[in-house]
Amino acid sequence: MPRGGKREGTPGKAYANRTDMGMNYDNAGSSAAGGGMAPPAAGPVGPPAPTPDDTPNLSAPTAYPDEPITAGLPIGAGPGPSRDTRMAETVELKRFLPFLEPYLDRPDTPDSVRALFRYIRGS
Repeated sequence: MPRGGKREGTPGKAYANRTDMGMNYDNAGSSAAGGGMAPPAAGPVGPPAPTPDDTPNLSAPTAYPDEPITAGLPIGAGPGPSRDTRMAETVELKRFLPFLEPYLDRPDTPDSVRALFRYIRGS
C-alpha cells in the first residue's frame, strides 16, 4: 500500500490530502535538506551594488587634478611607468637553486617546478 494515504483528485490538479505539494518550497526548507529549517534571514549578503550616482563618468571632474593625463605612460608629462622588478627578483632567486636541484630528479616532482627551475637558471 502506498504511503501517504489514498490518492484522490484528477491529474494536473493539487490533491486534497497533500496541500504541501502545492506550496513553493526552496531547498533549505525541504524535507530532504533536514526539514523544518527556517528560511535564512533576509539581509545584505555582500557589499551593496554601486548606484549610477557612485560611478564616475566622462563629464565628472577628475579625482587627480594635479596629475597630468599622461602619467604612467613612457611618453609625455608626469612620472613614467613603474619599474618592473620581476627580472631583479628572478636573478635574486638563483641563490635558492641548489636547494631545488635534488628534487628535480624525483619522479613525483611536478613539471611546473622543473620549468620554474629552468626559467630561473636561464635568467
